[in-house]
Amino acid sequence: MKGPVFHVLRKEVIEMTRSNLIRFLVLAPLLQVLVFGFVATTDVKNVRVIICDEENTPLSRALTERFLHTEYFRVVSFTRQPQKIEKAFSSGKAKIALRIPRGFSEKIKKGKRAKVQVLVDGSDSNQALISMNRAILIIQSFSEYAFAERVAQMKTVVGELASINMQERIWYNPELKSSHTMIPGVVGLILIITTLVATSISLVREKESGNIEQLIVTPVKPYQIITGKIIPYILLGLVDIILITVFSLLIFGIYFKGNFALLIFLSFFMILVNLGIGIYFSTISSTQQQVVLLDIFFLLPNILLSGFIFPIKNMPVVLQYLTYIIPMRYYMVIIRGIFLKGLTFMDLYPQALALFGFSIFIFFMAIVQFKKRLA
Repeated sequence: MKGPVFHVLRKEVIEMTRSNLIRFLVLAPLLQVLVFGFVATTDVKNVRVIICDEENTPLSRALTERFLHTEYFRVVSFTRQPQKIEKAFSSGKAKIALRIPRGFSEKIKKGKRAKVQVLVDGSDSNQALISMNRAILIIQSFSEYAFAERVAQMKTVVGELASINMQERIWYNPELKSSHTMIPGVVGLILIITTLVATSISLVREKESGNIEQLIVTPVKPYQIITGKIIPYILLGLVDIILITVFSLLIFGIYFKGNFALLIFLSFFMILVNLGIGIYFSTISSTQQQVVLLDIFFLLPNILLSGFIFPIKNMPVVLQYLTYIIPMRYYMVIIRGIFLKGLTFMDLYPQALALFGFSIFIFFMAIVQFKKRLA
């Protein structure tokens, strides 16, 4: 015999189908993955460069050629007049400038120290710092090429020159693509929208329409009402995780090194946290406008203080301690750890315990408040 929970669940599914909510909660996550994967990226490429080559010799042209053949810079102008650099910066035509002074080639041929100048528009500090470092690497590489013959001559006299050889190896994200760290984090953002926001709005809409009062006079108990209403959103959240994972693997080629069953299991705790907060918000809100404002108030700290976009270690100390009460902080470690590092449950059990504790506490508060509301 089908119990009260089944009938509440069936009613919720019918409501979601009528309002096209299911279609929205399935398609919207895929669109967000595309936005964060292609648009919201911290990769710095095609930075506009103006090159001021004051002598135009084979050596100076060899240096400028290195800026032409890289995806990180896009040369937009050549000039021999230094005063045009400021004009290019003020108009926004260029973000970085390379100035090669007169006598550059002559000093290299004589084995003397040659200087070049790199000027950067610092209005975008992140882009300026990355561009400056990449320009320095290009110039250092050219310096090794330009003085290679003289260094070889010195080796014949004094032998092998002492040096430190650095071998680089980047783990987990070898190509340093921001999409590989951004898109796994989108899963947490999607779960908030799919579970917390949708649940809270659904419950408040029931109150506005008077359906909650109709349920009160039936034998259905409060916990049965809550259970029947949250099950569809739990299933939708899990479906979204599967869709986003498959989508990110096929479209962006993101590495998935962990256990997918573990991802689903630990995501269930995050879903419970979101559902509990959604239920609690719905009990203290009288209208859909009020609960939407509460949802936004909750969503913004979870985006800004979870490490999703900004590293927690770069935040002020006070805010770093504040992040410990942000559930998304723990889920970011879980989702990125499973996606990129292949971490196991034993590696992630502190975060899992934190989310489990959050879910128990928040659900307890939500049910108590829900009972008070019904009374």
